Amino acid sequence: MPLLNRNASRKTTPSAELLYLIIVLAAGGATFWYVVHKIGVDLSSISTAAAILGIGQTAVRYEAHAPPQSEPPQVITSIVAEEDSPAAPYCAAGQLLAFANGMADLKGQLGDIMGDPLECEHAAETIGDTVQQTSTGLAVYTRITNTVMFTDGWRHWALSDTGDMVSWEGTQSTPPPI
Repeated sequence: MPLLNRNASRKTTPSAELLYLIIVLAAGGATFWYVVHKIGVDLSSISTAAAILGIGQTAVRYEAHAPPQSEPPQVITSIVAEEDSPAAPYCAAGQLLAFANGMADLKGQLGDIMGDPLECEHAAETIGDTVQQTSTGLAVYTRITNTVMFTDGWRHWALSDTGDMVSWEGTQSTPPPI
C-alpha cells in the first residue's frame, strides 16, 4: 500500500532544473540578439535562406508612399504585361513589371548594371522595407534610413534620400556613411 500512495502523490510541476534551463536559453537568445544588433552583424544570408525556404513569407501587400515630389515619379518599364502572359511574382492583376520611385532613380543612374525587374516591388518585413528581384541582383528600399540599394551579391550601390550615390564591395549590406 505505501507504494500506491507514493505514486499518487507524485508532483506534476516542472523541476527547478527545467525552469533554469528555460531562463538560461531565454537570456542567451536575448544576449545574442542584442550583440548582433549592437555590433551590426550582417545576417542577410539568414534572411535569404529563410525566404528561399518560404519561412516567414506572408500574403501582406505593402504600398510604399513616396515623399511628395514636384514632378510625378519616374517609372521605368522593362516588360509590358500582356493578357496571354502569366502575372509576374508579387504583381497585382494588370500591374506592369517595372521599377518605381527610388528604385527607378537608382536604375536611371546604374543602367544595365541593375538589369530588368523579375518581380514587382513587395514588402520584405513588417517595418516597411521592400525588395525587388532583378535579372542581375536585388534592389532594396530601407524605410528607416530612406535609402534605396542594389546588390549583385558582392558589389553594392546605394542612393540616399538626398540623391547622393555610394558604392562598396563585400558582404556588409549596409552602406558606409554617405
